[in-house]
Amino acid sequence: MSDFEGYREEMTADIEETVTRANCQPVIFAGTGLSIRYFGAPSWDGLLEKLVQDYDGLEQEYGFYRQTRGPTEVGQFLAEQYAEWAWSDYGDYDEDDDDSELVGWNEGLFDHENDRDVFLKAKIAEHIRAKTPKTVADLDEDTVHDEITLDEALREIELLQEIQPHAVITTNYDRFFEAIFNDEVTDDNLLDDDRVGSAGFNRDEEIDPEDIPSYRVVVGEQVLRTRYRNIGEILHIHGSVSDPESLVLTEDDYHEFNTRRRYLSSKMLTYFAEHPLLIVGYRPDDPNVQQVLTWADEVLSDDQSITEDIYFLQWDEEAGDREEYPREYNIKLDDGGNLQVKSIVADDFDWVFEAFAEGDELAVDPRYLRSLLAQTYDVVSSMSSGGEVVDVQRLEDVATDIGELRTVLGYMEGDPGQIPPIQFQHTYRPSDAAEEVGVDSFQNLNQDIIDQIEEDKGVNIKSFNNRYHIAFFEQSGVTPRRYSEEAIELFRKVKNDEDYNLDIPEERIPD
Repeated sequence: MSDFEGYREEMTADIEETVTRANCQPVIFAGTGLSIRYFGAPSWDGLLEKLVQDYDGLEQEYGFYRQTRGPTEVGQFLAEQYAEWAWSDYGDYDEDDDDSELVGWNEGLFDHENDRDVFLKAKIAEHIRAKTPKTVADLDEDTVHDEITLDEALREIELLQEIQPHAVITTNYDRFFEAIFNDEVTDDNLLDDDRVGSAGFNRDEEIDPEDIPSYRVVVGEQVLRTRYRNIGEILHIHGSVSDPESLVLTEDDYHEFNTRRRYLSSKMLTYFAEHPLLIVGYRPDDPNVQQVLTWADEVLSDDQSITEDIYFLQWDEEAGDREEYPREYNIKLDDGGNLQVKSIVADDFDWVFEAFAEGDELAVDPRYLRSLLAQTYDVVSSMSSGGEVVDVQRLEDVATDIGELRTVLGYMEGDPGQIPPIQFQHTYRPSDAAEEVGVDSFQNLNQDIIDQIEEDKGVNIKSFNNRYHIAFFEQSGVTPRRYSEEAIELFRKVKNDEDYNLDIPEERIPD
């Protein structure tokens, strides 16, 4: 066995032991390196260099400005230059290409209430959105990095998906993580506080659960407004091209971002202290890594440590030929100190992602766990405010007795093979059920068939979960539903005026 093979086995065992011990899903802190690797996204310097090239009014090459300025200073300089360019060419500034997917990107830019950096940020959003694949299937051999083939990239992404991370935290502007974890980049993945409830679901219409993204996307300052710890989120802490004004790019942006560090650090700590953390797509000296780990270090007491569960993954084309493989890495912090993390070097990411995916698979889709957390928070925080009667004793039992909590959450004791009172095999959406039965719409299904059942039997099968029907997220006002094969047979009998019975035990029918 070579030194590298031995190192891989050792690190794989270490990762699997950590994930198993933590008994929860890992958190991924991902940087631009992954986007560069998979679809040729620009680096920060590469992005700024293109902006310099695109502006004919600048006399010097990018290197001239970069020699005497840091990236954020160059960003500040370019923001002012682009504002001058835009206003001097008012009315004709980059008119839309009718064939572009980004028609309308510059609509409203000249509103006097906008910050002057809006022109630069809109340009950046246009450029990155045009390069970002909408789905993983849109990747091709020409855009993946030279260091890997398309097949290797697709394999790595598949293993990355299998990790099922608790959350993805990123400073990337692009939305490729939505393509990975939600299958497609769409604006429906975004959290819109005016459009959706706290769980991320539209409150005003019946929704197919399959249309709800597994990972909710939270951009910029929205990270601060989430009121509870959540699962299944992609956190764009430096903004996203979906909202160009949210991008953290200039000196002013970073100054404002740093004023919020105390609030962000406390939010990030809940992830870092309770979940294994994989840092990937960054250099060790990347200021974003230094800052995030500084946040975590600042809010820990002297006798606490999160370093044993933090892994820093670096790609090294010559990893297999190294003479030694350091197991730990000291990362410099903003305050001058150091934080020791576990070091991983790899010439491919397959085995690393596979090791992080070796924990117990998340049996429930993150969208449902996210909703459960959100609805529980909303119900408890608003308790009694609407005149409802609160069963305080039951609440105390659930809060203090894990057995009671398991009962409420639907856990079963005993033989895992035991058949539950109701087998949830509900696969038909309302529209599918209507089509299967032969009525025009789910509204007709409700009016002509389900109402008839209530009239005949005195039971509204839509008012509770049973062998025929399941409804989700009822506390939020959203009621995506599913019907079983037995329901389809029942509906057909009602539609055809045949004799039928409801096979629901009386004790399971609510008053």
